[in-house]
Amino acid sequence: MLVKTHRLFNPSAVSAWNRFTDVESEFNRLFQWGLGREEGSQSNPTVYGYYPPVNITEDAEGYTVEARVPGLQQDAIAIELEGRTLKISGEHKHAEGEYIREERATGRFERTFTFRHDIKADKIEARVKDGILTVVLPKADEAKARKIAVVAVK
Repeated sequence: MLVKTHRLFNPSAVSAWNRFTDVESEFNRLFQWGLGREEGSQSNPTVYGYYPPVNITEDAEGYTVEARVPGLQQDAIAIELEGRTLKISGEHKHAEGEYIREERATGRFERTFTFRHDIKADKIEARVKDGILTVVLPKADEAKARKIAVVAVK
């Protein structure tokens, strides 16, 4: 009898870690978006229910985080790194007025991401262009792959 198992149940150590962080990120996104909490008074609420979508890529040199933050200027965004955990936060201000329809999310947001490798904190670059925040996080030298020379012994 031939039984095929799903690759999730037979992963290597590295891919298992990747799947775990993917699942963790999805749970965080689900609970942060669907169960956003509201703080503050009725006249001045601060809503923690808006989370900008993020793409994260990794290569040999480091990580790149891209977040959608339309309408935000650089002074409305805060980026912090503590160890291997990156926190991006900011606020979309609510414009006063009488709305017929209001669909754009407003209020504070915060996203945190933990990376597998150490980061060179002093080399992080962040920029905003066309509503996309790009944060480049270079890996520490110890985390980068190195070629090892093989020496012939006589």
